[in-house]
Amino acid sequence: MPTRSLVPIVLALALTPLLAQESSPRQSSRERMGADLEFLTSPPVDGRASLTQGADAAAWFLATELRKAGLAPADGATYLQRFDLVAVRLDRDRSSVVVRQAGDQQRFAPVAVFFPDPTREIDLALDVVFAGYGVTAPEFGYDDYAGMDVRGKAVLVFDHEPQEGDPAAAFHGTGLTLHAGVWTKTWNAQQHGAAALLVVTEPVNAHRSSPRPADRANAPPQALATSELRIPRVIVPADVATTLLKGTGHTPADWQRRIDTAMRPASQSLDGVTVALLAVNETSRVQASWNVAGLLPGSDPSLRDETILVTSHYDHLGSQGGKTYPGANDNGSGTVAMVEVARLLARTRPARSVLFVSFGSEEQLMLGSYHYVAHPLRPLATTRAVINLDMIGRNEEHTPESLGAYEITAGRSDQLNLVGAAYSPELAALLRHESTGAGLALSDKFDHDSSMRTLFRCDHLPFLQKGIPAVWLFGGFHPGYHEPVDTIDRLDFDKMARVVRLTVDAVRALASTATPPRFRYPAGGGNEGVPE
Repeated sequence: MPTRSLVPIVLALALTPLLAQESSPRQSSRERMGADLEFLTSPPVDGRASLTQGADAAAWFLATELRKAGLAPADGATYLQRFDLVAVRLDRDRSSVVVRQAGDQQRFAPVAVFFPDPTREIDLALDVVFAGYGVTAPEFGYDDYAGMDVRGKAVLVFDHEPQEGDPAAAFHGTGLTLHAGVWTKTWNAQQHGAAALLVVTEPVNAHRSSPRPADRANAPPQALATSELRIPRVIVPADVATTLLKGTGHTPADWQRRIDTAMRPASQSLDGVTVALLAVNETSRVQASWNVAGLLPGSDPSLRDETILVTSHYDHLGSQGGKTYPGANDNGSGTVAMVEVARLLARTRPARSVLFVSFGSEEQLMLGSYHYVAHPLRPLATTRAVINLDMIGRNEEHTPESLGAYEITAGRSDQLNLVGAAYSPELAALLRHESTGAGLALSDKFDHDSSMRTLFRCDHLPFLQKGIPAVWLFGGFHPGYHEPVDTIDRLDFDKMARVVRLTVDAVRALASTATPPRFRYPAGGGNEGVPE
């Protein structure tokens, strides 16, 4: 169980009967979810920020509710899967990127640093290779690493992917593929033997920059104490790429245009160029966070070793700057819906097993789900699909960031978004079929929009990166996102109940189908790709 002080947890659980009465089959899903949300947004839980007592109280509460629903503990004898984190506070006075060439050297400040071990400093001096976008995509016939030896070197790459924003782009039209994400770029560099990855924003881009609301908060940075990524990643300013590529006789923009036009890599060793990377994290304290997991064993002996996952994340932003961020929609809504799906499915067990996981530390960029896929409680090889519930309780409305980026129909409570559907048309088709009974209209618009980077913003992502069909059911962005006004009174419980029904029906269908959905790569122009 959590090792931080138990006082807030005991206090919170003592208040539970007042806030979330014992669930009963006679209660409606709306009533049960409302009671659960009253607790998860209550003062003792204090916004559920990762590595706080409030998050521990939420995890304990959810474990209790999954047990009461009749689920078995999924991690041995416990409902809590531990993973260790370290707070990240880059010591900027002692962190630098130094480029050396032709007897000259220039010092730059890193924009951000990923520490493969945040308890240890990074101190490396390396030769440098330029590898375009850092993409290896055999499904698209493209490989920036073809013919390159990057072993033991630093690799400089552009962010995102070629031809982004072009509807006829070779990768996925105006949408992004997994190759555009820095996790995949780092993993790819690591698999090719690189010692470090340098990432720079591509110089020719149409990235949107919109004003953020004054009350929009960020989660305190944290990192897994042990990650599958074992090399550092440094986000560098544009001047670093210009300096590193100076000896080629061309600018970063020249190289990007050449790659995008020809759709051929322009990778090359940067002879005579070295880079010294120094990065220091101000803390080395390791602390525990928790995934909450309960198992509903399958009723069919021939299928129960296979797993359908229903997931959410329970953490939010806590209290900062004298304000509390209750996170009713993000992601209290998806968390209580997940618990309600567990209650309903437990009444008549599906054929395949169903694992319910509410991840911790999602706001720190999916740390709980990244830990899960590295240490799965059920084999990934027999995990057939993932349905992730996050921000399902509001109708979407434009925010400053989204205005002009894509079309919405504001105010419609029957609309729900599928994110990641491009990677499994079969899973998307099943969800569309089941959505009719739930009274929902499903949209995959975020799979065709790169401006919001929605593909990379939730717990479905680590599963997609492992080749597992995974879809995020998402109500959409709205004013109040990551602000103190994300409160329970703004939620549409009828919509949440419809999402619960869709999820229950979809899980039952997935659990009994003779042919589970397959993972596929999307093809150019947004067309369907080939199976993995």
